[in-house]
Amino acid sequence: MNNYNFLTAHIRKFRRPNENNKVMVLIFWQNIISPHQLPYIKTLHEIDANLAVVLIAAEHIPDHRTAMGWSQHNIVETKRFKFILSPSDNDIESVFKKYPKSQHFFSNIRSFPMVHKAFKTSIKFEVNRHLIVEGPFLYSYPKFLHYLKTLLLDYRYFKHITKVYAIGHHAISWYSKFNFKSNQIVPFSYVVDGEYSQTKDVLGDNIKLVFVGNLTHRKGVDILLNVLSKIDKGYKLDLIGDGKEYKSLEEIVRNKNLKDKIKFLKTLNNHQLLTIIGNYDVLILPSRHDGWGAVINEGLMAGLFVVCSDQCGASELINEKNGIVFSHRTKNSLFKALTFCLENKELIRSRKVQIKEWSNCIKAKKVSEYFLRTLKTNSPATPPWKKL
Repeated sequence: MNNYNFLTAHIRKFRRPNENNKVMVLIFWQNIISPHQLPYIKTLHEIDANLAVVLIAAEHIPDHRTAMGWSQHNIVETKRFKFILSPSDNDIESVFKKYPKSQHFFSNIRSFPMVHKAFKTSIKFEVNRHLIVEGPFLYSYPKFLHYLKTLLLDYRYFKHITKVYAIGHHAISWYSKFNFKSNQIVPFSYVVDGEYSQTKDVLGDNIKLVFVGNLTHRKGVDILLNVLSKIDKGYKLDLIGDGKEYKSLEEIVRNKNLKDKIKFLKTLNNHQLLTIIGNYDVLILPSRHDGWGAVINEGLMAGLFVVCSDQCGASELINEKNGIVFSHRTKNSLFKALTFCLENKELIRSRKVQIKEWSNCIKAKKVSEYFLRTLKTNSPATPPWKKL
């Protein structure tokens, strides 16, 4: 039985017993199985018994993502949660023919061939289309070029889109430029899975800092090292990750005489990170640009205080209790943030349990509830991470 027939054979059973209302079908189109979206997607049907969810992806997580620590996810299908991998053009067409009133969620329009094909196909049908997207990748090219490209290639499609689930402030500000009304732009986030290690009493005179991510220029680790070289003592930093900047960062550590303070731990998989991240006090993400930065979710869920740049989309999660957002454009901003951490080590350690408890608002269940609430109304909704 092919993917489509397997799917339809089960969705015929999506009616609840003794009820006349049809189940609403939500269909997600992605290039890969996103580990930062799967947690809330697979939770949606558990919250609302009148929902069925279909996840359609072009491919599993590719090898280079696995090498970065991303884990392959074993997707467990149920009667109301189905998964299709690598659909053919005929499969794509069949999904829209079978469910012409379904709600469709596209991870971008043009970036991925299969998703682009599905979006173009959808225009022939009376379905609701939504985007789940980050803002443009402003690190490599000027904003003007992105704006021009969007006008030339994507703007024609925007009239077909009901809502934009905008991941991070970059996306919120970007799609506001293209005639989307405020109630069409939904502030949204990525979500990570897993139970992080219990918060621990981190002892010692040195505050324990950690960076997790690719060692690339965009992540700004060189900026972090240069600022830390101005601080004589009081900290230890572990760099978890690998990348093309590894050798140059090692050289900075040597030249700045930081070898007794900074350690390179290479890449860890998700399970390893779950186990050890609770041993730190502060997570630092000094990115020059990050559409989101899911490691911030991971740090908060482990109870860590977070220091991140305002160029991280996930800076949306930071409040006065759980971290500091600094700016590369403001002189000594990162230095002041790090100095605060060193001078308030005990305060930060005392907040670990509080931060971890707060992080329930960014877990799959809460984000799924928020997602459905915004889908069912045109009124603005406050994201759970913004509620007092």
